[in-house]
Amino acid sequence: MWQKISKNILQSINERFNKFELSFQRFIVGQQALTERVCDMEKQAEDHEQRIGDMETSLAELQQENKVLRSKLSSLEGRSRCNIIKIIGVPEGEEKGRPMEFVSHLIPKLLGAENFDKSVVIDSAPHAAYIIARVHLAEEKEKIIQLGRWHALDYGGQRILIFLDYTVEVMEQRRGFREALKLLREKNIQHSLHFPAWLHIHHQGQVKAFILALSLAPEKNEGNSASFGEAMGGVSDCSWVHC
Repeated sequence: MWQKISKNILQSINERFNKFELSFQRFIVGQQALTERVCDMEKQAEDHEQRIGDMETSLAELQQENKVLRSKLSSLEGRSRCNIIKIIGVPEGEEKGRPMEFVSHLIPKLLGAENFDKSVVIDSAPHAAYIIARVHLAEEKEKIIQLGRWHALDYGGQRILIFLDYTVEVMEQRRGFREALKLLREKNIQHSLHFPAWLHIHHQGQVKAFILALSLAPEKNEGNSASFGEAMGGVSDCSWVHC
C-alpha cells in the first residue's frame, strides 16, 4: 500500500516537474527571442542615429548652399535693378499711352534740359502708384539721381521724388549707414555709397571703402592707411556701425 502511495506521489511530482520544465523551456525560448529583438532594435537605433547624423550633415550643407544661392540671387536681382528709378508724384494717365517717351521728356523738364546733351533713353516705364523707369545708360541714371537730390522737383504743382529702385535686402544694408552718412555730411567729408552697400570716403588724399562690419576692413586704399575713426576725427569705428 505504501509503495502504491509513494509511486503515485512520485508520478505526480514527475508530471509537475515535466510541466515546469516545459514552461521553463518556453520561457528560455521567449527570453532568447526577446534578446534577439532587443539586439535588432539596438542595431536599428544605431542605424537610425547614423542616418539622422547623415541627414543633419546634409541639411547643414543644403542650408549653406541655400544661403549662398539666396545671396547670389539677391545680388543678381539687385544688379538687374541698378538702372531702375522710381518717380513718385506724377498723376496716373499723364503719359497718355506713351510712358517711355513721356519719361524721356519728363526728366530733362524736371532736372533742367541744360544738364542733358541728348534725350534720355528709357527702356521701359510702367506706371502704377508710381513710375518705374529703366534708364538705358548707367551714367545717365547716376546723373538723374544726383540732380534729383539737389533740386526741388515739381510737375504741375505736384512734388516729385526720384529714388533708386533697390531690393529690400540692399535697402536694409544701406540703412545701416544712415547715421554715418549724416555725420559725414555734417563734417563736410566727401563720400559716396556704392552698390550694394559700400561706403566710399574721400579724405586727406585717400579713398577708402567700408562695408557694414565690426572690423570695417577697407576694400581698397589709396595713400597712407588710416582707420575709419581717424578719418572722422578720432571717433571709434564701432560708433559708426550697428555693433
